[in-house]
Amino acid sequence: MPLVSSVPPEKQLTVLLPLKDRAPFTFRWMAYADRVKFPFKVFIADGGCDQRVPKLLSDPASFPNVDYEYVRYPYDETYTQFYSKVDDALSRVQTPFVAMADNDDFFSVEGLGEATRFVVAHPEYVSCGGQRASFWVIARDTSGAGLLYGDNIECKYDYCVRSAIAETAKERILRQWEGAIELTYYNVKRTDELRRQFQVVKDVDLKDLYLVEVLLEFLTVIAGNTKQLEGLYYACQVNSPGGSAFSHQEKFGDWFGRMLVPTWSEDFGKFVDATSKALASADRMSFPEAQECIVKAYRMYVAPDLLSNILEEPSITVWMPSIRRLVQHLVGLPADSAIRRIGQRLYRRLPWIPYGFGGGRKLVSGRVGKAPQEFEPIARFLAGPPSPAGWVRDAAHAP
Repeated sequence: MPLVSSVPPEKQLTVLLPLKDRAPFTFRWMAYADRVKFPFKVFIADGGCDQRVPKLLSDPASFPNVDYEYVRYPYDETYTQFYSKVDDALSRVQTPFVAMADNDDFFSVEGLGEATRFVVAHPEYVSCGGQRASFWVIARDTSGAGLLYGDNIECKYDYCVRSAIAETAKERILRQWEGAIELTYYNVKRTDELRRQFQVVKDVDLKDLYLVEVLLEFLTVIAGNTKQLEGLYYACQVNSPGGSAFSHQEKFGDWFGRMLVPTWSEDFGKFVDATSKALASADRMSFPEAQECIVKAYRMYVAPDLLSNILEEPSITVWMPSIRRLVQHLVGLPADSAIRRIGQRLYRRLPWIPYGFGGGRKLVSGRVGKAPQEFEPIARFLAGPPSPAGWVRDAAHAP
């Protein structure tokens, strides 16, 4: 039976807002919170160097309708410093629940309250969120300031209520990537659990920021059930410039590009090791079995984005994915399948179908001069009896 708490949800949740400059977006976020009388506590962890931010936020009177605490940290020159900043900020959070935020996005007050009430009432859940909106600010002024406000706001809503709910962590982590399930990064989470997760983030010290988000995602789903409610929860601005994720992608590229960075192998090894340990502990399974599950789940997670990135490569043609899927389907049929036998016969006997047809690299082959006639002696040799000495037969049956 759901638990009932006498403490209102707004007193049990802190929104953690890590900053690194982009002061106008920070001021807009606070102005919105002040306008709607944001009922939740806000902890601002500033790792930027813009002096306008502490000047304004150090005075609580600047936003009288927001219950916030402002702490100035050393400059976020590296991701390591960013991880330490968030780890320290989480240690200062006094409420049992916390939600991460970005300064170019907005929470729905009602959605945030509903999510908090849900995790308060359901201790078997570690996280709860809701529906996400993606919006664009369209203004005549196309500079950075012009993307803060505008008389034309375009918005797109993603409806997804599939939650990762199962008895075992293995089931949850595989189910999370079966279809379109909303990520949990901005969800309301139990503070103790998020502290543990960021301690892992701090310890492994990954160089790839996107892989950190995946690490947090995997650790959350391993820790327990996650819930997505039907109401609007979070609104994310798509066309805001200068964010950490945008800067990271500019420097290292897309998913395909980041996998070619020298530090990737070490990062990925640390990611698999950390998440496999968590999974093995949660389900009391062997470490190798946990590793296999983690790698499988990761492949499911990254495949759609990786496919999109690969399709942008000039060596990939529009027909390659369709041909590849068709060939994989034919090869996957039973050995006695008539369709498979016909396809195999056509592939092997029709000279205009090239050897690399299965990969889609080449669809039609030209004539190869006298190659069929020149191969004839090899074919006759292979069709004939084995060598009189019998060594070929003996070698074929050797243990």
